[in-house]
Amino acid sequence: MYRRPLVTALVALLVVGLFAPPVVAASGADDEGATLTAPVGFESPEIDRYRSVVLSSGLSRADTEGILEQRTRKAVYAAIRESPGADLATLADAVGVTKSTVRYHVDLLRDAGLVEAAEAGGALRFAPAEMNADLAAATSAEPTDAVLEAVAEAEPASVRDVAAVTGRAQSTVSHHLSTLAERGLVERERTGEAVVTRLTDETRAVVADAPIPADD
Repeated sequence: MYRRPLVTALVALLVVGLFAPPVVAASGADDEGATLTAPVGFESPEIDRYRSVVLSSGLSRADTEGILEQRTRKAVYAAIRESPGADLATLADAVGVTKSTVRYHVDLLRDAGLVEAAEAGGALRFAPAEMNADLAAATSAEPTDAVLEAVAEAEPASVRDVAAVTGRAQSTVSHHLSTLAERGLVERERTGEAVVTRLTDETRAVVADAPIPADD
């Protein structure tokens, strides 16, 4: 006596299963392999801004092969190779995208080991991993580049010598020289009552726009 209602219920469930819309699981911000598809009319750089919300911040959980296949990322890397020591604003102008887009792609390039960063002139600057990022940053930032040029002109140069050439206060020059010495770009030694500064061979080659001597 209960067979007919049971059959009716099973048929109803089958119909619902056939015609109900599929349920799509939401992907969280930490899901691996989460992607965004560009809506019609959206350019790749615009989508990159939103993709950064979905993807994880690094590549530790992702396959780094083909990292340069993405068009905007490839252009950012090319701009870094073209102008080692460039900051985010310079790269954004070169590629024609926003600074936030450049920052996103640079972070991925750094995680992949293709790009290094160093601070100079109040900004973070970038260089290909095979280059000395500190040196690229220092020679690209106006304040530190001017100090290095002054040292090259008067070396062994005292703080007073560099201050006279650059027109900067001795305290400012001393700060820059100390930072450059910490990064291994200049060598400082005391001679009598003065501390004099010399460029390292690598720094001198770059400041003189000459090829960096190869290691023996």
